[in-house]
Amino acid sequence: MQKKFLQIWGWPIVLAVLSTFGLLAALLGTGIWHWLSWLSLAVPLAMIWYYTWRKPQA
Repeated sequence: MQKKFLQIWGWPIVLAVLSTFGLLAALLGTGIWHWLSWLSLAVPLAMIWYYTWRKPQA
């Protein structure tokens, strides 16, 4: 059961953690934290872009 749970919810959990970290880093930090927030918030956007524009598998 554990493997099936992680197969289904693994990436959404990773994206949620990255988004939360990015928002908190942008809100609470300065300097390098702003760069880390940009990077962590760009990952979900890159995945959205990839899955929107890839060719469907037949």
